[in-house]
Amino acid sequence: MAVVSLLMPMRNAASFLIETIQSIQTQSFQDWELIIVNDHSTDKGPSLAKQEANKDYRILYFENGENGIIPALTLALEKASGTYISRMDADDIMPPRRLSTMIEAISQAPSKTIVTGLVKYFSEKEISDGYKKYEKWINEINLNGLQWQNIYRECVIASPNWITRKNELKSLGGFNNLNYPEDYDLVFKWYKNDYQIITIPEVTLLWREHGARTSRNSDHYVQQAFFNMKVREFILNELTDRPLVLWGALDKGQLAASILNHLEINYIWMDMHKNDSFIGKQKIGYFKDIENIKSPQILISVYPEDKDRQRIKSYLGDQDLIEGKNFWYL
Repeated sequence: MAVVSLLMPMRNAASFLIETIQSIQTQSFQDWELIIVNDHSTDKGPSLAKQEANKDYRILYFENGENGIIPALTLALEKASGTYISRMDADDIMPPRRLSTMIEAISQAPSKTIVTGLVKYFSEKEISDGYKKYEKWINEINLNGLQWQNIYRECVIASPNWITRKNELKSLGGFNNLNYPEDYDLVFKWYKNDYQIITIPEVTLLWREHGARTSRNSDHYVQQAFFNMKVREFILNELTDRPLVLWGALDKGQLAASILNHLEINYIWMDMHKNDSFIGKQKIGYFKDIENIKSPQILISVYPEDKDRQRIKSYLGDQDLIEGKNFWYL
């Protein structure tokens, strides 16, 4: 029985697997077990994983009897013996103090706690501006404790960068009752069950960016899938009988509108321009019409640079509207 069980689904990760395992083996905290579940790899990953398992008793290897990361995680959790559960992907790297700092934090934390840390992308190629912005964003909101008010913007906790108590994860149903994108769905479950998040103010995940990443190549992780989840979760978690306003009529606004229309949710659509235009049969009003709506709930489908975002926040604040309570970014 280990203190912490590390759950690692693996699919065609032979190029990176040994480096990932070595980053675990060189942790300053050594009382761990690594549970690798092969999800139908077609490369040399399985033979490499078995080879490492034969050399290190703490590494356990299993085959996914179903297909996909959710059943792989479910199997890994069933096999876990640790008091705590953490995740790792087969292509990323753990900084040497990750486990020691995370376990120290979770062991002293109250019940219903998630411990996470900062992330740093790395790659053999140049990191794109989009990933740089996401790295900056996720680190800032975690350092400032703003995860829950930003939950409809993006997934606020990196999937291979958290630790929690096994009994509490199982009490939420584990991974078996999740939908794709499963990492985002799990974060929503923590949110709905009033979990607190503790952030270690140092990098605890070196996040490898490469063209073969599952998140780049699976339909489970395209923008449509994320929008379907977050709009539906917003409706379940936040929507009341107050007027719903959708702010923004570009691509993301149109995607959100299509989901609201499909779900037959009434809303008022607004944009930055005063031109009374239409998209389909839906009229696009002027954003300052918000001033004439009593207690609106606003979904903002644009995410401008910091300066303009502060202007939006200041404008809505003048209407006594608070981020995370009266308006949210998509």
